[in-house]
Amino acid sequence: MVIVSEVPRLSLRAKRSNPTQSLRGVERRSNPIEVRDCHGLRPRNDSCTVICENLHPIELMTNFLERLGRNGLGIFSYFGSLGLLGFRTVGSLFSSKFRGREVLKQMDEFGNRSFPMVGVISILLGMILAMQSAAALRRVGAQTYVGSLVSLSAVRELSPIFVALIIASRVGAAISAEIGSMQVTEQIDALRSLAVNPVSYLVGPRLIAAIIMMPALTLMAIFLSIFGGWFIAVYGMGINSNMYLYQSFKFLLFKDLLIGLLKSFVFGLIIVVVASRQGFETTGGAEGVGRATTLSVAFSFLLVVLADLIINAFFYFL
Repeated sequence: MVIVSEVPRLSLRAKRSNPTQSLRGVERRSNPIEVRDCHGLRPRNDSCTVICENLHPIELMTNFLERLGRNGLGIFSYFGSLGLLGFRTVGSLFSSKFRGREVLKQMDEFGNRSFPMVGVISILLGMILAMQSAAALRRVGAQTYVGSLVSLSAVRELSPIFVALIIASRVGAAISAEIGSMQVTEQIDALRSLAVNPVSYLVGPRLIAAIIMMPALTLMAIFLSIFGGWFIAVYGMGINSNMYLYQSFKFLLFKDLLIGLLKSFVFGLIIVVVASRQGFETTGGAEGVGRATTLSVAFSFLLVVLADLIINAFFYFL
């Protein structure tokens, strides 16, 4: 534990006219901050010294439980704020006027402008999957099953996850920055003064665009990943094209496709709500906007992976 204390220093000034005269006055000045590492010790301030003494084990446990409880309450408070914002956003979709032009604008942001990056990464991902699976299957003479591994991996897991991470880092960060800038410049308060609901005005169109375009992007990413694997399998491994395509869809169930699209739907909801929440909670000017953007991407990644774990456990494990 790092102990920070201020140690006062006495500065004495005597009269120049009579050096032998006693001190005329005493001024107290503060030294720069002195930092001491007491390794779990507690400071006891005196007039000019800092003394560290051992904490009692019961007090150590009390401090630990206090910090644990405070962090736990913070986590519950964060998830509660996300839930409230999500319910308010969904409720506003049914109680406010549908803003079709703004929805189309956000769909263009989520879909058209994100598709080039999603497409390139999906093709490269399919190529990587084909190379890695071929290296393992070649040992047992089962190279023809490369297509099955590529398609199942892309549909069940990799395409929804990678699309969500791309959208969170690209669009989610932009949402947090935009709403955060409006928050620190009091534009959100101006909307409230004009009797405009900020959640309905700012979050609603983005939520509609996300839940429409995320499944569409995921579906295109799946086919592009299979295409990338096909290119490596046919031109790099000499596998027959028809055999690759047959194996790609032989073990693929319609349930797998629906679960992959469900994941993308949930991921889009998480990204928009997390990014908007961080934007509304922004404080501290330009520095606060940058901090909110960073936290938005980090929390979106974490919650997307957590939601993926829950969905997999519910449909494939339990």
